[in-house]
Parts: sequence; C-alpha cells; structure tokens
Amino acid sequence: MPSGTVVAEFPVPAERVWEVITDLENAPTWVPDLVSVQRLDSGPMQVGSRFKEVVNIPGRKVEVTVTIDEFDAPRRIAHSGKGGSVNIGGRTTLVETPDGCRLTNEWSVELSGLLKLATPVAGTWTHNNIEASMAALREKLERDEKSA
Repeated sequence: MPSGTVVAEFPVPAERVWEVITDLENAPTWVPDLVSVQRLDSGPMQVGSRFKEVVNIPGRKVEVTVTIDEFDAPRRIAHSGKGGSVNIGGRTTLVETPDGCRLTNEWSVELSGLLKLATPVAGTWTHNNIEASMAALREKLERDEKSA
C-alpha cells in the first residue's frame, strides 16, 4: 500500500491554515484534481462527519465517501475514505513555528480489484497531487493575506 508524508511551511498562523483546510467544500479551489466536495451530514465538523468527494484520477472520476476520524482543532484532522476499488487515508497535523506554522500531511492509498495493478502509479500520483496542493494552498494564503 503506497503511503508517504509531505511537509510544508506556511508564513501564517496555524489557525488560518486550519480555517482553509477544514473548509472542505471549498477545497476544490486549491486541491488539484478534486472536482467537488459535498457534506453528507450537518452540524459542526467533528469525528464521524462525512463528505462525498469526486476526484479526477487520470483517466476517470472517482467518487469517494470520506469520514473524519480525528478532529483536534486547530492541530490535527484525519480522514479515511472508500470509493469503489479505492481506499484512502490521511492525517494533517499543524504545529506553530516562529515564522508561522508547519503542516505535515501523512497519506495512504490502497487499490483493489483490477485497479491494484496501478498501485505504483497511484502512489506517485497521490504524492505529487499532495505536493501540488501544498503549493496551491501557499498561493491561496498569500493572496488572502494581500487582499486583507
């Protein structure tokens, strides 16, 4: 099962990064290949909250039902998800630094059925997508700071 860690530094407080990364329905504005996110329940986000994500994986769109497994604002959020032959997992941790904050994203992806043959490609794609997401998040935060 491919897994990995991506670490990024941001020149803003952890609370600001937390606001953006937990606004999941707006995540497609800065997460490459994330087509849409829809909340499947109501109320404040918490352990057990559920979302439907549509992800544009090369060659196809995959619908994944995501469940929040950990929620410790503004420090940590973790999720797991399943969509067809795709199982995903992730944990994002924020730590304050003297210049802002550090975000650590741990991820995993598991494919089953015929898709299992694409496991090596899925790991590379996921890692590259998360790195691109961190770059896009940085740009979004910088734009937001300039317009504030």
